[in-house]
Amino acid sequence: MASLGGALLALAFLAALGAGALALAGRNGDERRLQVSRRVVYGFCALLTACVALIEVAFASDDFGFRIVQEHSSIETPTFYKLAAMWSSQEGSLLLWAWVLSIAASLALYVTRDKLREIVPYATAVMAGVGAFFTGLMLFAGGVNPFSTLSPAPVDGIGLNPLLQHPSMMIHPPMLYSGYVAFTIPFAFAIGALATRRLDAAWIRATRRFALIAWALLGFGLLLGARWSYTELGWGGYWAWDPVENASLMPWLVGTAFLHSIMVQEKRGMLKVWNVSLICATFTLALLGTFLV
Repeated sequence: MASLGGALLALAFLAALGAGALALAGRNGDERRLQVSRRVVYGFCALLTACVALIEVAFASDDFGFRIVQEHSSIETPTFYKLAAMWSSQEGSLLLWAWVLSIAASLALYVTRDKLREIVPYATAVMAGVGAFFTGLMLFAGGVNPFSTLSPAPVDGIGLNPLLQHPSMMIHPPMLYSGYVAFTIPFAFAIGALATRRLDAAWIRATRRFALIAWALLGFGLLLGARWSYTELGWGGYWAWDPVENASLMPWLVGTAFLHSIMVQEKRGMLKVWNVSLICATFTLALLGTFLV
């Protein structure tokens, strides 16, 4: 099963590279290449969905031949936490990031399949490039491949960190990561708008929902994290201005400014460059938050 997962992850990496290359090749109006690139992104999503399913099955079945399972689960770990243990690890978090990105990118390309024909190729290339970066990191960076194996397989695992055994653990990290990832969509379309010099409000209208969803998910994740911190860490409050907490708060604050600022552009045609700068800053802070945590 591990070899199958590794092959699927490698195919996902190649699919991301291929989607980006096809999108850029079709930027001059080659509709056929654009359609193929969109379908390859859908395939990228399917491959990563299969990777996540394999990891979750390994956790649920106590397959300690997987290093990620041995280090973050055990026979005694409750099933609830076994299913959430994937994102308690660095490699599992990277897989979660890439998987959520593949879903968001697929949705974005589906809803814009008949819109923004000049911008979409560049946006597709940016989203595919980010996807290739995260899948490539898992494949080529040492120690972060979720399909690494142990031989012989141990009979039991180390178990989940007791601090992470809280009901919010099931929802808090996916909410934060989904918020981080969803900001990739308006960022990608902003880069496309810059590349084509189409800084009117069209790219904003096409991606506003993704920005709102990202902002809401990130905000919800912050609230859950505050509840978890209050219960597990005993800080005496819900917030301690710790770097990990601020890493999540900063993109939420800049994203809030972006959502307010784009209304000015839509109504008055102002702040075009400022809005692009805000979404670029939000995406950069989201990446910083991902790797800091």
